[in-house]
Amino acid sequence: MNAPFSRQIIDTLKDKQVTFFTSVPCKLLANMITLLEQDTAVSYHPATREDEGLGMCAGASLAGKTTCILMQDSGLGTIINALAALVQFYQLPIVMLMSYRGSPGEPVPAQAPMGMLTPELLKLMQIPMLHCHEAKDLNEIASYVDFARVKQGPVVILLDFHLMSGDQ
Repeated sequence: MNAPFSRQIIDTLKDKQVTFFTSVPCKLLANMITLLEQDTAVSYHPATREDEGLGMCAGASLAGKTTCILMQDSGLGTIINALAALVQFYQLPIVMLMSYRGSPGEPVPAQAPMGMLTPELLKLMQIPMLHCHEAKDLNEIASYVDFARVKQGPVVILLDFHLMSGDQ
C-alpha cells in the first residue's frame, strides 16, 4: 500500500497523542482505516453508524483519551444532535476526520447535496473546520488537534475528494 497522505495524517494524529480511533466505512479513507487496523499502538474500533462512532469517541474522551472519528461528510446529517447535545454540551475535544464528498468532480450524484451543505452546517454549529484541498494543507492538522483541546470541543478536518483520490 502506497498511501503517503494517509500515513502522514495518521502519524500526525498519533504524534499529537490521539490514541482512540473509530470509523465507518469510506472508500476515500480506506487506506487510513487499514493503517489503524494494523497499528497496535492505538485503540481502533470500527462502527456501523456515525452516531455510534461519535458515542464511542465521547466515552473514550470522558475516560481521558484524545479521540478521532473517520467518516464521510454525508454522515454529518446523522450526528447533528449528538454533536450539539453530547459533544459540544459536555465540551469533548474530538477530532472528526471527514472525507469531503460532493464537491465539483464528484462522480456520485447522491453525495452532492450533503457536500454542498457541510461547510455551512459546521459554520452554523460553530465547529472549526480545516479544508485540506492540497497536500500542503495537511501540515495544519496538528494545530487543529491542539485547538480541539484548547477549546474543549470538536474540530473537523475535511479531506477533499480530489486530494484523497490521489492517495489510492
